[in-house]
Amino acid sequence: MMSKKIIAILTALVMVLGCTGALAENTKHERVYVVAGADGAVKSVTDSIRLENAEGLDELADRTMLTDVQNVNGNGTFILDGEALTWKADGMDVIYQGTSDKAPAVLPVVTLTLDGEEISAAELKEKSGEAVLTVTYRTEGQAPALVLTALPLPENGVSDVKAENAAVLTEADRSVLVGWAVPNIDASLHLPVSFSATFRADHADLGWMMTFCSSDPLEAVCREIDARVGSMDPEALLKELTAMLAGLKDGTDLPEAEGKMKAITDKINELNKGLKALDAGAATLSEGAKQVSDGAVSLSSGLAELKKNNKSLNGGAKQIFEAILDTANRQIAASGLADAGITVPVLTAENYAEILDGVIAQLDPEALKAAASAEIAEEVRKQVTANEDQIRAGVQEAAKGTVLETVLKAAGFDMTADQYAAALKGGLVTQEQAGQVNAAVEAQMQSEAIQAQTEAAVQEQIERITLENTEDYLAKDETVAAKLNQAAAALEQLTALKGQLDQVNAFVAGLKDYTDGVAQASGGAATLSAGAMLVSTGASALQKTGTQTLKDSILTAEKSAAEKLLPLVEKDLAGALDVWKATRDHLADIGYDLRPEGMAAETVYIIRTDLK
Repeated sequence: MMSKKIIAILTALVMVLGCTGALAENTKHERVYVVAGADGAVKSVTDSIRLENAEGLDELADRTMLTDVQNVNGNGTFILDGEALTWKADGMDVIYQGTSDKAPAVLPVVTLTLDGEEISAAELKEKSGEAVLTVTYRTEGQAPALVLTALPLPENGVSDVKAENAAVLTEADRSVLVGWAVPNIDASLHLPVSFSATFRADHADLGWMMTFCSSDPLEAVCREIDARVGSMDPEALLKELTAMLAGLKDGTDLPEAEGKMKAITDKINELNKGLKALDAGAATLSEGAKQVSDGAVSLSSGLAELKKNNKSLNGGAKQIFEAILDTANRQIAASGLADAGITVPVLTAENYAEILDGVIAQLDPEALKAAASAEIAEEVRKQVTANEDQIRAGVQEAAKGTVLETVLKAAGFDMTADQYAAALKGGLVTQEQAGQVNAAVEAQMQSEAIQAQTEAAVQEQIERITLENTEDYLAKDETVAAKLNQAAAALEQLTALKGQLDQVNAFVAGLKDYTDGVAQASGGAATLSAGAMLVSTGASALQKTGTQTLKDSILTAEKSAAEKLLPLVEKDLAGALDVWKATRDHLADIGYDLRPEGMAAETVYIIRTDLK
């Protein structure tokens, strides 16, 4: 038997597969229990459905193609008219199940080889050698799905396991091979669609494996992308981006764009026109260079005098920056961030931006709140799990009452559990009949389906109680709110500090650029003073090797960048858009049973594969 810890891990993974976000509306939860053979042949399908009556309606309208529909949670009656299924809910959830011969969305197919020859699991038990187990997934339709398969490994007979797209989970002396895949996913995403394991087999007894499958998480991702895209037309945006890059590549004016691309294309057109105007202006400057000759001597003298102050100006600016950094370091040291576990190294002109950006990221309110919630939830879950036996007892008692009424109905007793108890007490039921009823109830209570439903209900209760108590604690605990407020205040102060330091740094850099410019201008003025001819020659060189080169360099850089980006936009981005649209379309209808209008739905397949 698998250990309780491994069972708990796999159960948690099932809950993750089936939970795609809080649904504050009436929801159809499907748990499709399938028993199949190693070749994927279906032996039985039972669809267990819970209609979550979040709005407390008296009646719930559903659609179904199931047969042998049975209420397994109370006395609620239903009317089935073709596909239309109407439940008398009385404000409560409805849990029912039925069967169908419809093929499940995903079915595992197991292939075993021993020393290169295909072999069955039964034959493997009698032999030894190098074995390879491969699990592929046969699908119905084109909807991709997340799939997790767990294969309990025997205590003896399997060694040196090497897995691909899988891992071995070990608890005490028991191990489980857990593989994952995303069948039907677009091949360009390079996600696995099968898994395999190679091992040394010595009369290995492989009995069964369990597969958990759901398309709902992928559907939730597509739904989130749709929400983020909103009213934006990604195809139109891609078309405008392609046209812009084509224009840059060809060196032509960029076409008019709309929406988000308009500002970019307008700025690029403005830049390129400015470059051409600058080059024309430089040519005009060259023609008037002789006029500079008369003032060249006085200009050189004045600039030389300014140049003498360059060192003092730069040194003073550096001292001011260092003094501000010193003050900032003292304020940070006294802020209490170290007590909160946030270490801030000494800020310098070179590192302040990187360090403050890192600290600001650590103080993100949403991340801090999520961390606090996760920590509290972990403690609450421990307390709730300590009462798991009580929760299980209550769930089992409720399940037993439901099973009893099912057995009574099958035995011809048209009565509820309470009526049966009264009849038994009044001697209206013989001891022999009571014994047969009890035996039938106990047999069903020990069945895999009832036990699986019971364990699922227990875990659902634990998670619900944990969530409610966590949210209650967060709402009432003033310490958490105070710490989050303190972090928010620190975030605001550090953001403001970085902004101030950025301004000072920009001032220092600007001053350095100014003094460098003065030094360069002084040298240029000295050169100008050598004569009008030399000035004229320099102005001509400025136009040819300066502005003209700048214009040509920028236009060439634009063309080069466009040549590199255009194939990516036309191929990769367009391909990604096609993948998203195709995946979204394939996920339009992913339930096993019919999905009613106006009701949210989620589906998880739980497939037991008998390997022998």
